[in-house]
Amino acid sequence: MRRALLIGLCSLVPALAFAGGGASLPETQAFEKALKKKMPAAKASPSAPASAGGYSDGNAAGQLGTSQMRAANRLASEILERRMREQRGNELKLIREAGAAEVVVVSGGYDRVQDVLRAVQVKHVVIPPHLVEHIPLMSTQTLMVNCPGNLTKAGIAKVRHFVKTGGYLVTTDWALTLLAAAFPGYVARGGRNTGNDVVAVHMHSSDDPTLKQVKAVAHAPRWWLESSSYPIRIVDKQKVKVLISSEEMRKKYGHSPIAVTFRFDDGKVLHMTSHFYLQQSKLLAKQERAEGTAFAKAAGLSAKEVAALKAKGLDKVRSGELNSAYSMQQVTANVLVSKQADNKALLGKFGKRARRAITLQTSGDKDAKPKTDGQVEAEYRLRVMKTKKGKALVRDLFGREGWVDEADLK
Repeated sequence: MRRALLIGLCSLVPALAFAGGGASLPETQAFEKALKKKMPAAKASPSAPASAGGYSDGNAAGQLGTSQMRAANRLASEILERRMREQRGNELKLIREAGAAEVVVVSGGYDRVQDVLRAVQVKHVVIPPHLVEHIPLMSTQTLMVNCPGNLTKAGIAKVRHFVKTGGYLVTTDWALTLLAAAFPGYVARGGRNTGNDVVAVHMHSSDDPTLKQVKAVAHAPRWWLESSSYPIRIVDKQKVKVLISSEEMRKKYGHSPIAVTFRFDDGKVLHMTSHFYLQQSKLLAKQERAEGTAFAKAAGLSAKEVAALKAKGLDKVRSGELNSAYSMQQVTANVLVSKQADNKALLGKFGKRARRAITLQTSGDKDAKPKTDGQVEAEYRLRVMKTKKGKALVRDLFGREGWVDEADLK
């Protein structure tokens, strides 16, 4: 399927897409202003739910894959919403109320996480790959890179620094090469590329927040592998944690990891084989071929909720299709919940604010020179790294570091 796509598709990227408001920090306003200078506003998708607000090329109805899986993705998002609202209401509220600038999606020709975010009503912005190196990414953000994840060397360096200073990075499939370049010595492309396949998976570490409620029913979901998906080879087994694996994947393609994560200084990385937006499935076991009602009931939905979904075509999709789509969507939601929670601790390190606009200096010495990219605006949050004779080495939420007079901090 991927081979059949025109190469030019990768260059068809949306204009800037603010899917909601929320500018609680002056840094957020600066980020939005910088993006608006780079890109014109996109037209709202006519199929986007009004409750998602604003602009986005994300389409809750989906644009990729079979019609059957598009329906499964839509219904899975409703099941996810109902389960989170009833069992994790505060966490659902947390990601729903987050500002659009807190989730940055990098567009790609082979995946569309923005459609998943639209379906679960999470605000976000969408940018083309070439903009990554030009925008001021913030440590409080989650950067979600659609396959293939082709960035310039400057963009790759920007991503590394973004994660180092606290950002979350989430990638899929061919973007594994981005990780190998940005974080050498952690993961790499391994084995032989997959076929258009579906494999059984095993969930590790049920206490890991990334996997919370991912397994909604007794049987584990099957994982769709796009044609020519890249197997994950773990280079540093001490630092890289396997979240989901597949023995079937290992036997066929040489390596078992399906989803892995690792910390890098203040930030975190999650990578998954295949895509955010699942486009196909394979139904082998009897319970997987059952009507969608079976999955909804097993996932704990009430009779009233099941009836409401049946009116939307629940029994036109199979239980296994819902299980696969739901699991990927829940992983995506869990990552965003974790980042919002981590931001509280991260912002706690930024205990100072700029009293006025300050130009960062290259050193704490008297003959220090101003940094070319070091303009810190009034009220920007600053993290003091160290102090020396009335000077302070600080870092702002954009990851920029430099020296200032301690008297300019409050």
